[in-house]
Amino acid sequence: MPVSFGPSDVKNPRSYFWGPVPESYWLTKVFIFDFDWVVREAELARHAMPDQKQAHTSLEGLKETFRMLRGFEVRLAMTSNFTQKRVVEKLHGLNLAEDFDCIRCAEELPSLKPNPDLNFNVMETLGIKAIKAIAFEVSPEGVEAARKADVFCVVPPSMEGKADYALNSLTEEHIIGLLEKMDLAKRRKLSLI
Repeated sequence: MPVSFGPSDVKNPRSYFWGPVPESYWLTKVFIFDFDWVVREAELARHAMPDQKQAHTSLEGLKETFRMLRGFEVRLAMTSNFTQKRVVEKLHGLNLAEDFDCIRCAEELPSLKPNPDLNFNVMETLGIKAIKAIAFEVSPEGVEAARKADVFCVVPPSMEGKADYALNSLTEEHIIGLLEKMDLAKRRKLSLI
C-alpha cells in the first residue's frame, strides 16, 4: 500500500509556546531522510550521550524533534532503496510511520540512488523546490542522488567533507539552533549572504 500523506499532515495545528513562525523564516521546508538515517537516529536515541546533558536520549525525544519541525512548517519525507513493505514495517516498529508526509521506496520508481528520481518525486509530491529541501544521507549513493537533485545534503561526521553539512544526530541540540545553523550553511552555499 503506497504511503504519501500520513495523519500528521498539514491539517494539524502548529501553534507552540514560542508562537507561529513566519513561512519565510527558514529557507528549508522539507527534510528528506534516507531510511538508514532514521534507523541510525533511532539507535542513537536509545543510548545516552555522555557529553550531551541536555540531549534527548529516547525515541520520544526524536518524536518531539519531528513535532517541533512540523510546527515550523517543515515537512518530513523519506526515500529508500529498500522495499516499501520493509520500510513501513520498521517505521511502525519504531512508532515513527505517521510522522512522515511522503515515503518513496524502491518499487515505486524505475531507478534508485544514486539516481535522483526518489528526491525529485518527493519534492514534486510535496510541491517543494530543491532550494527548500535538505537531504539526510548516510551513503555515497545517497549523497550523489542529493547532488544530482541540487539538494543541500547532511551526512554523519564519518562522511564529513563529502556533503554540505555534517551532523551526528537531530537531537544533539535544540532544533531551533540546528535549523539556524543549517539554514546559514545553505545560504552560504547558495551565495545568498
